[in-house]
Amino acid sequence: MDFKIVPDGSVSSPEGFLASGMNAGIKTSFRKLDVSLIYSEVRAVSAGTFTTNQVKAWPLLHDLKVIKGRSHQVIFANSGNANCFNGESGRRAVEASLSLLSRRFKLSKNQIFLASTGIIGRAFPIGQIRKAIPELVKNLSKAGGHDAARGILTTDTHPKEIAVRFLVDGKRVTLAGMAKGAGMVCPEMNRTGYRSARHATMLCFLTTDLNISKLMLQKALSHAVDKTFNKIVIDNDQSTNDMVLILANGKAKNRKITSDDKRFHRFQEALTYVCAHIAKGLAQDGEGVTHICEVVVKGARTPEEATRLSRQVSSSMLFKTMLAGGDPNWGRVIGSVGASGVQYSPKLDISFDGIPILVNGKERAKNRTRLRQVLKKKEYQLEINLKKGKHSDRFWATDLTKFYVWINASYST
Repeated sequence: MDFKIVPDGSVSSPEGFLASGMNAGIKTSFRKLDVSLIYSEVRAVSAGTFTTNQVKAWPLLHDLKVIKGRSHQVIFANSGNANCFNGESGRRAVEASLSLLSRRFKLSKNQIFLASTGIIGRAFPIGQIRKAIPELVKNLSKAGGHDAARGILTTDTHPKEIAVRFLVDGKRVTLAGMAKGAGMVCPEMNRTGYRSARHATMLCFLTTDLNISKLMLQKALSHAVDKTFNKIVIDNDQSTNDMVLILANGKAKNRKITSDDKRFHRFQEALTYVCAHIAKGLAQDGEGVTHICEVVVKGARTPEEATRLSRQVSSSMLFKTMLAGGDPNWGRVIGSVGASGVQYSPKLDISFDGIPILVNGKERAKNRTRLRQVLKKKEYQLEINLKKGKHSDRFWATDLTKFYVWINASYST
């Protein structure tokens, strides 16, 4: 790891980026921020991945259209209202927001990204947004990244943000990110947003002053998302609003990255680290979460089977409630192995934090007491060795507790 974490870093840490956040009145408590703004002072190239839910929020539909553009400079986001499945008024709210931002920044609407998160089906409070945008723009600053991170939170208990620095061509490059997401988290986002898959209520915005082509930026982001955000499971519901967006404005003045060279791989490593840090933070702050389990599948015949099983186990309600109870019931794991349809050896191995519960298909009952102690920890690892091949994969799974049920049973009220 040849990069350093920036103390107190935020999305406004890279050169040429400003940010702000405030309460616009979408959330009733003035202490809770509900709108965020990120601005690049110069044109930036962009890349993104989006939910594949067939029901898509109005802001996301706009972003899918404009992501192909050559440059972008603004990301405007709100929490407290998803602006989704709320009729023609939702589409008009997007147009009104874009018009306000376009005039303020003297930019084309196609250079502006929008994002929303919150309750589906409610009329979008465009009146509050009209009042908030002038102040948001006025308050843009290098110190505003932390408020921007707070402005997108819903049931999260705290912001998830990080910034790192590294050298490219002897130039200092900064990469930063912020995200929200505590429930409806089981992602597999892609570039187009049109494929059948599971998804998360997750927004992630990344900024960097790296000089890189749009094509290579998208390649780096797609890889990082696939290795990180697409490997977390809190629950099994698809969201209508998920996205990961990144802006790269070139202010670091490195020689432009246009190919798969060593400089690209340095950036790829840093981007994957940042995304992994944020993704794990999302899992740790999941609704009602008390335990996180890294589900590792080894010995699969193909990469696809390794991914399929690690997702199957991580998504299993029985497995997740088993984690909540701290019970090393390996029968739950075996049930997921069979349900996944992957090929496995009857002599497979299962262990928690290196302590075996199944060896060559036979139970090690004497380890149950030790395993119960492992499952009391906040974080631990489950390893399943199918003994059918050389391929592996891993997911971060969370437990499912009564607190998750309580939070979501009263969410809309």
